[in-house]
Amino acid sequence: MKHWQLVFVLLMISLLFSCQQAKKGEPNHATKKEQKLLNEYDHLLHSVKDIDSLYFLTDKYEQKLIQKKAPDQVLVKLYHKAAVKFYAYSKYEVAREYFLKAEKTYLKAGDTLMSIKMRGNQAVLLDLQGHYKEAIKTLLEISDYFRKTNDTLPLAFAYSNIGVIYEEMKNPEKAIEYAQKAMRLKILTGDTLKVASNLNNIGVNYDELLHNPDSAIFYYQQALDIYYHYHKVDHYATVLNNLGRMYLEKDNYTKASENFDQSLHIFDSLGSDNDKAAVLRNQGELYFALGDIPTATQKMKQSYELYKTIGVSEGLIKTSELLSKVYLAAGKYGQAASVMQFHNVLKDSLLNFQNQVIVAEMETKYQVKEKNRTIELLKLQEKLRDKQIKWQTMLISFMVVFLILLIILFYSHRRRAQLSQQKLNLELRNYLLQVTEMQRELDYKNEDCGKKVNLQQVENANLSKQEMKVIGLIAEGYKNAEIAEKLFISQNTVKTHIKNIYSKLDVKNRVDALRKLKEGREKS
Repeated sequence: MKHWQLVFVLLMISLLFSCQQAKKGEPNHATKKEQKLLNEYDHLLHSVKDIDSLYFLTDKYEQKLIQKKAPDQVLVKLYHKAAVKFYAYSKYEVAREYFLKAEKTYLKAGDTLMSIKMRGNQAVLLDLQGHYKEAIKTLLEISDYFRKTNDTLPLAFAYSNIGVIYEEMKNPEKAIEYAQKAMRLKILTGDTLKVASNLNNIGVNYDELLHNPDSAIFYYQQALDIYYHYHKVDHYATVLNNLGRMYLEKDNYTKASENFDQSLHIFDSLGSDNDKAAVLRNQGELYFALGDIPTATQKMKQSYELYKTIGVSEGLIKTSELLSKVYLAAGKYGQAASVMQFHNVLKDSLLNFQNQVIVAEMETKYQVKEKNRTIELLKLQEKLRDKQIKWQTMLISFMVVFLILLIILFYSHRRRAQLSQQKLNLELRNYLLQVTEMQRELDYKNEDCGKKVNLQQVENANLSKQEMKVIGLIAEGYKNAEIAEKLFISQNTVKTHIKNIYSKLDVKNRVDALRKLKEGREKS
């Protein structure tokens, strides 16, 4: 996990649990029975083992408190506890609804600050669900409140979260803008460690989104110095790894190796297998760039096996892809294909799992309060699905019939074209046979005159010298290409001369031309 992600999780946890403590001096308006119900609910929450029990338990105690007309200060505690528990089960949509109930109840009770904090929790959940624009809008509204109340630290947290969301939206300019705003506020409060987290976030934006290693190194180095000063070993190792990747990108292999080695040593001593696997993968890329294929293979395999052991799918997917490239470079094609096949299967299974989580979230939404309505909706969806399947079946049948007709038409057209071509070939063959027969007859009749042309007849036809040469070579049986080669002219020029000869002799082909010249010779 990159450091900015760790900071974001910490901020999220801070928002989720920051408001669990009651305000000092706030009177407790709960009666003994109401307080007993809250205590029972709180006690049972710790023993809940599945989501269905959580739905049932929360609905049951909410109804009990409403029936007893419990004051808002009591009811809001149940909403808050329920929201945190649903969040722990990754039921973000349901958790957000309970945070919304808590927000409205706090506002109704006159506690504006706690109401605003509940909105902050909703913004975090919106971000986790991928509703980035709505999350930013909510955080900006919260920022306005903290800015008016001069509450610097919560305002800085809000700006930090906005920056992280813009980073997730691939908008580095806005992400850096809000990270810098948050950093300036944290400098005012003297919170140097949180300044370091913003410096690292800015570095990540220059690293991953703007692909500017020099600027990324500048901000990473500042964060690294702060973490070193305050002995934050885990954060220090994370930034070392980030710096190593930047030096690798700049082909500064010595610095990259030094940073990776230090980072790996720290994560190994801390027992942080996930971070250790990430560094090993980066070392594999480094040795691959250096051309040390055996060491690159070793590092990649270590990362691959470590991710496989701890079950981190995203890291395993990326590492398996890189490992297959290393195997290819080493000429180990079978192993490369095997790893790539595993990579593809893992990607598909991860995508299916994510889809199943989304479907499960939708299916269990409002499971207790709107159970009957959900059942009716499912029945309606089933009917619509049946109709849809029916129409799809009809459409597919129509498309199949249409496709068959197209195939029949295609083959029919193709058959007609083949028959037409055969007919043309037959006619051409007959024509060639006729021409051959006429040529033989002509040759037979002209045996006594050999292959000479009556030059007097040629002169009477007003043929040019070049045309006379051409007709003479035709009479001797030469083809156009051979005539062109003998007279050192192009075939197109030969064709032009032949066309002129036909015109002057008033004939249509070579046979007629030679016959006419022969007749002229006999008359002479």
